[in-house]
Amino acid sequence: MDPVSDALRKAAASGLMSSGAAVLLAVSGGADSMALLTGASELASETGWRLAVGHVHHGWRGREADRDEAFVRDLARRLGLPFACRRRDARAEAKRLGLSPEAGARHARYEALHEMARELDCRLVATAHQREDRVESYLLARRRRLSLSALAGPRESRGDGVVRPLLSVSRLDILAFLSRRGVAFRRDASNGDLRLERNRLRRELVGRQDGRLLDRLAARVEALALRRERLESEFSASVLPLLTVGPGTVLADAASLGRWPAAFVRLALEAAARPFARPGRPPMTGREREQLVARIGRGGDFRFEAGRCIRFERRGATLAIRPSAARRA
Repeated sequence: MDPVSDALRKAAASGLMSSGAAVLLAVSGGADSMALLTGASELASETGWRLAVGHVHHGWRGREADRDEAFVRDLARRLGLPFACRRRDARAEAKRLGLSPEAGARHARYEALHEMARELDCRLVATAHQREDRVESYLLARRRRLSLSALAGPRESRGDGVVRPLLSVSRLDILAFLSRRGVAFRRDASNGDLRLERNRLRRELVGRQDGRLLDRLAARVEALALRRERLESEFSASVLPLLTVGPGTVLADAASLGRWPAAFVRLALEAAARPFARPGRPPMTGREREQLVARIGRGGDFRFEAGRCIRFERRGATLAIRPSAARRA
């Protein structure tokens, strides 16, 4: 049994990474991404995947990050795969956008990966998120009292072409996969920085070393992900048509929207506001979203601004969502 290869074969069979697809593999040089690269390379002749390797240098960790880049570049050369790299100043990006270091790095990383995918003519970008990443995202979302969308963790497939074929694979299975093949990987020293909330949470989970707990948490997240999928499918079919996208404004049928359960109203508000959100940030806080849900449920006209960025204004049966006056200025 080889969970890494099994997960990748499943991705090919399900259409997540369909046979013959051009895929940019996001490779940092760490264990997870090395398992993705090694496993996908082994299966390329079987699946017909056209693979390329993309690496993002975040502009921190100095020479260590330079060595990561060289390590991945050399491996791609030895495998005969096209390689691209982008250098970004993640700290400067976080400061410019008013984001945390983690959020700034994530924004810079995905922007760079999509740029490389276009350069190398790849339709998909595959990242190496695995089971424990999913569990950590769930626990962080629970601490912050976020919505189902966040509680259900990273998506297997995103609308922008990002896919995550290893979400069911555990960290231990990944390490065993690499060990059997004698594959080396790089260790990121920033993973030990306990100023970052995710690193502190990861340290707590590792310290407990309770495999059964991780299994239970992973099963819970999988159930939430299935629930999210069902909810969003029904939303797309029944509620999304209540939104009309225009230049600089999204209009919603507030009267009809108010008759739907709160879970659908939340999704509608997020979908309507997302085009106007600042880069790297959600369109509204959970508290703001719940205030809006309550106001729509009560009926009547109102004006509400989320984060001094997006204005929600109801007049009669119409709810208009647009950038706030301050944002437009």
